[in-house]
Amino acid sequence: MKGISLNPSLIRQTLVSLVARFAGVGLNFMVIIILTRNLRVNEAGMILLMMTLVTGFALFSRIGVEQWLVRDVAALPDEDLTSSQSRYLLSSWRFLLFSSLAFMALWLLLSPLMQKHLFDGEIHTPLLLLSALGILFFNLVAGNAAFMKGAHRITESLLTQNALPATTQLLLLLALWFWFPRSQNYFWIYTLSLGLAAALSLLWLRPWWQQQQQQAPFTLKGIMQESLPLAPISWMAFLMLWADTLMTGLLLSNDEVALFSIAARLAFIVGIFLTALDATVYPRLLKTAKQTPDKLRPLFWQGTVLVAGIMLLSTALMALASKYLLQVFRPEYVAAHQALLILLLSQLVRGLSLTFSFMFIIRRQVTHLNILLFSALAVNIIANLILTPRFSIAGAASAGLLANLTLTMGVMVLFFHKRLLNKAD
Repeated sequence: MKGISLNPSLIRQTLVSLVARFAGVGLNFMVIIILTRNLRVNEAGMILLMMTLVTGFALFSRIGVEQWLVRDVAALPDEDLTSSQSRYLLSSWRFLLFSSLAFMALWLLLSPLMQKHLFDGEIHTPLLLLSALGILFFNLVAGNAAFMKGAHRITESLLTQNALPATTQLLLLLALWFWFPRSQNYFWIYTLSLGLAAALSLLWLRPWWQQQQQQAPFTLKGIMQESLPLAPISWMAFLMLWADTLMTGLLLSNDEVALFSIAARLAFIVGIFLTALDATVYPRLLKTAKQTPDKLRPLFWQGTVLVAGIMLLSTALMALASKYLLQVFRPEYVAAHQALLILLLSQLVRGLSLTFSFMFIIRRQVTHLNILLFSALAVNIIANLILTPRFSIAGAASAGLLANLTLTMGVMVLFFHKRLLNKAD
């Protein structure tokens, strides 16, 4: 660790990634501000919860396929590269179609329970059922973005996953301005926006799916065997927040769900920095571990210092501006200030484990990482059951903080115990 100096190209790519990521963030917050300022608080709570549910169902249905795409596509040799990449892309589409259909069926089966217990019986049944299509649409967007990330198209990847769905939703809200607040039209508009985003992401990847195929696609079983061990890694970045939101939906009112959802989305601005760093550092670590392993140690510590510095700075700035940011949505949302501060600290704690977690994937020791991830999730659920009924949204935020402390401390201890930087790949 002596004499660590940051690689200029690493910093440059990180800055480009941050700009691309924040383009998406700005558009997403424009959508949320439109929703919160034009809908009653309980209605805003319902659509924000719906967006979280669709994202979560889609995430689980991908079963880690995006991690498989990034890991294997990023390490492909340069010979006949486009053809090899195309094989992965087309195979992922086939896998995502079947997995999405399975989880869409699960959505339909669970819809009566979701309507009663999560939406307090206030959502119209046809709109809840229609929202199942969002799982497939969101998976296409996320899968295509993961492929671009593996192909080292970092800026395109970030814009596809973050800016594209927000852009299509924003355009539809503006085009249907006089209709969207009425009769819960905002639900089907959200689903349609995901469909448009999926179609546009497919067009973006035309050079790959038009490539002549000489190799058979990967089998569904083969993809499952590779992606399943990686699934918890994909899930956990979102799962803690998802669990907190579900718990607020189950234990609190739609109004409180709205307050927590806004605080969570503001806290996730810090997570945006983390996603940009992920998109920059992870592919570089993968390629270095495969091709020039002697350079892995300095690159790892450069990435770790970069992550810690950016996360600390962004968390501090967000904490200072937290009350003003909440007022942008509506004055009522300032009541979520305490929860927001706790969520910001939680994001910081989680971010400090980022590069350490990467090494478990690179060294193919994800079993140990998965045990830590599920342990943290157990802590989250138990803490939510205890704290949320007593302390409302601040309790839900505290549950996430306890879970992320468990995860980060466990990852770091096991990283040094396993001496992951000293092992050959």
